[in-house]
Amino acid sequence: MVNADSCIGGGCVAIKQLVGPSGSGLTKYLTDLYENTPGAVMLTSNPRAHITYLRTTVEEELAFGLEQRGVAVDEMRQRIEKVARALDLQDLLDRAPNQLSGGQTRRVALGTVLILDAPLVLLDDPFAGLDPTARQQLAHVLHNLDADVVVAGHHAWLSTNDPDVDTKLLGEEAILHLPEKVPSSHHCDDSHLRFADLVGNQGAGKRRWWQFRKSQANRFVIGPVSLSIPRGGVLWLCGANGAGKSTLMKALVERDKRIGLMLQDPIDQVIDSRVDHMVPDTQLRAQFNLDGEEHPEDLSQRALRLAQFASVFGAANGQHVEVLCADEPDVGLDVAGRTMLHEGFASHLLRGGSIVLACHDENFIEEVRGYAHVEIFQLGTGSGSKGSSL
Repeated sequence: MVNADSCIGGGCVAIKQLVGPSGSGLTKYLTDLYENTPGAVMLTSNPRAHITYLRTTVEEELAFGLEQRGVAVDEMRQRIEKVARALDLQDLLDRAPNQLSGGQTRRVALGTVLILDAPLVLLDDPFAGLDPTARQQLAHVLHNLDADVVVAGHHAWLSTNDPDVDTKLLGEEAILHLPEKVPSSHHCDDSHLRFADLVGNQGAGKRRWWQFRKSQANRFVIGPVSLSIPRGGVLWLCGANGAGKSTLMKALVERDKRIGLMLQDPIDQVIDSRVDHMVPDTQLRAQFNLDGEEHPEDLSQRALRLAQFASVFGAANGQHVEVLCADEPDVGLDVAGRTMLHEGFASHLLRGGSIVLACHDENFIEEVRGYAHVEIFQLGTGSGSKGSSL
């Protein structure tokens, strides 16, 4: 095993980057390598799978794997401090693991893997859902690990021109196709849907009579915030991981029944045992190449994300949502999946709908701007600013 003092900041051994579409064998390659390499560690595409949620703080979660390996307490503290500093987790160490944002959870999951000081580190789509600052931090960490690193994903987040990164493409390279320009109504008098004084809460809620223990959870509150959503257009919620985008979207959905929500993790919206129950609309299943007899949990990341969109877009009660809140819908999508999701977004906008979008991938936003009017609301500054389609 690699010495703790040289784990972060010791100079990397080698970095291999695998890029390919859904079904090209990215995850299988990592899994086979993990199972056949003693001492290897692997981050799966599901960050929550790396957190026990049995511990009350992030610091304790980071220590869990070290405890299982019998690492001495003093060394544990040193490793936690190094990983927390490298991944900017210092302010989260006392937080409850179940009160983190999606991006914060991803960083903690990375920490639980990197803290183990393994000679081979396998990472399945580690940059997905991270804000630009967190992506830069992770790239820096990977370049300075004293370990062999294999990164797999649908996008080459690490520069293909970097001599320290060996990039290999798996499968055929797909071409992105964007919909035709959607006519915008943002110049009309009644061009926006307005929602005033939205307040979102996450964390310690009202305690029930049977809950005798004192609550240890931190409470996160955002707002009051007023949103102006363009009809037939897109409102892009900008902000770092933990700024409150997901919390604000949930507050918006609770305010108005005309609003539908694509949760950050599509598995959280699976309540049916068959795809045709989740997406009753035959045309939508055909449009997104969904097999109605499959169980949603058996779908690929791409197919599950598209099924999630279809289930919200074509509501089972026949009443279409007027505003679609999409929380990082790009995560898990390859180029073909992005093409199909953009087609779905355009269809929603063409029928007069609006989209509230949270996304950290600037390329995805530029793709949306290629066919839709996009306005910007910046979280974390207390004000919003408008932008127009390019």
